[in-house]
Amino acid sequence: NTHSCPSNRNWFIPYSMSSKHRLTRSFRTLSALLYTANIAVAFFFASKLTYLEILVGCLTAIVCVIMLCVAVEAPTLIVMRIENSKFGESLFTFRGRYTADLLIALFLFAMGPFGVITAVLTLTLILGIRFLGVKQPDAFNEIFRQSEVESQGDGYALEGDTGN
Repeated sequence: NTHSCPSNRNWFIPYSMSSKHRLTRSFRTLSALLYTANIAVAFFFASKLTYLEILVGCLTAIVCVIMLCVAVEAPTLIVMRIENSKFGESLFTFRGRYTADLLIALFLFAMGPFGVITAVLTLTLILGIRFLGVKQPDAFNEIFRQSEVESQGDGYALEGDTGN
């Protein structure tokens, strides 16, 4: 019986010690699924074939595709191009992420019932990630880079991290 062998039970222990990595992977996966749903809603909205609906749907889909690449950090070529642009490097910080997500959500709220649902889920996810930052700062720092402003203590420093 392989279940009674101690070596078979211990193979999982080192993996369970990295709960931070599982947590960050879960948030990245949820983000990827949500951005994919947002893209689908945006294209459905754009399919109504009026000028503003096409424009808003396509622009929202483009921002979602960029944020999907940022969230999963793939494909490497696109991520490198984003990182090397002045605007793009801020998307890897929490401030950049919530700004983009807020913009996406505002447009999604105008896209009918599915848009409202995905907008609420988008805002809920970004609030969940912020909650993660308060409870699990190491996992939060693994997901996001710090901008120069954040690293100077301005903005979103966690309570207790400022030394006051």
